[in-house]
Amino acid sequence: MKRYNGPHLCEDGFKQAEFLVKENEVKEYESGGDEGEDAIIIPAFYNSHTHIADSIVDEPPVGTLEEVVGPGGLKEKKLSSSSKDELASSMYDYLKDALSYGVRYIFEFREGGLEGLQTFERAMEMIDDDIRPAVWGRPARREHDEKELEEILEHASGIGLSAYRDWDEKQIKKVAKSTHKLDRPLAMHCSEDVREPIEEVIDMGVHHLVHMVEATEEDLLLCAEEDIPVVICPRSNLFFGRMPDIPKMIRCGVNLSLGTDNAMISDPNMFREMETAYRLGKLQGDVSPIDILMMSTWNPRKSLKRPCIEEEEETLLILEKKKGDPAYNIIKGYSSRDIIDVVKW
Repeated sequence: MKRYNGPHLCEDGFKQAEFLVKENEVKEYESGGDEGEDAIIIPAFYNSHTHIADSIVDEPPVGTLEEVVGPGGLKEKKLSSSSKDELASSMYDYLKDALSYGVRYIFEFREGGLEGLQTFERAMEMIDDDIRPAVWGRPARREHDEKELEEILEHASGIGLSAYRDWDEKQIKKVAKSTHKLDRPLAMHCSEDVREPIEEVIDMGVHHLVHMVEATEEDLLLCAEEDIPVVICPRSNLFFGRMPDIPKMIRCGVNLSLGTDNAMISDPNMFREMETAYRLGKLQGDVSPIDILMMSTWNPRKSLKRPCIEEEEETLLILEKKKGDPAYNIIKGYSSRDIIDVVKW
């Protein structure tokens, strides 16, 4: 048996607690307890936006956002020219890396229609550890096909689309209507490199939006008013010369979560993503360490949840305890080396 005590990250911040762990499960919990090995205890990380098949790209991506990840770009060409075995193996390697960084929940936007989902399932079959995905499928082509959507949603948690402007307006609205008719959520990228019409996007009944880098303050206020969460991916945005205004998003009341986005651009290291978000936030004004930490832990648990996936017991990360503020320490320099244990609760 192991006993850990220290600051425990709860929904409303850190509180002193003690955990008795046996065979990787919490057997006893005591609020305020102070016996055992000093540690910081936090919920395992959510990586709230990924494209893990992009890890198949093995060359430095060069070009604009459109040229690298847009329709017909480097990413699409590499995905279409790779075999299912190559893609599944690459995804497996990525998922193993994610586990090493304390990620246990991911929101994967899976391209390639039904075939893309089946390849992801092959990768998951190779994983012998506990990572729990919510997989968002999409049509193989940018057009509405009711039968294809039904097949996709037999394997996926919901539908996750590219940017509104990538689609014919009639086709994307038909996809949204069919998705809701099938009682599944719809998520999509929005305003990543140019501002998109937020009112029309919201009218499609979106579960959450990704990026919103070029959104106006009015757009952000509308998302907050409509209770639509936003996932930001600072390292990916910076790669293409863009910066999400994190302090403004927080001031507008938007519920923010963090994702690492395209696997050819960023690894699944949420420690790095949090550090980048924090430093970027300080550059733009101010942001608190605890706000950033919440974006990888409690914010997605409360706002995104995991649609169509049965909630199971919680997973906790037991981290080294160092002097000073625990949230600040974690986001400014922790790594996988600082994970002592991963336990069920």
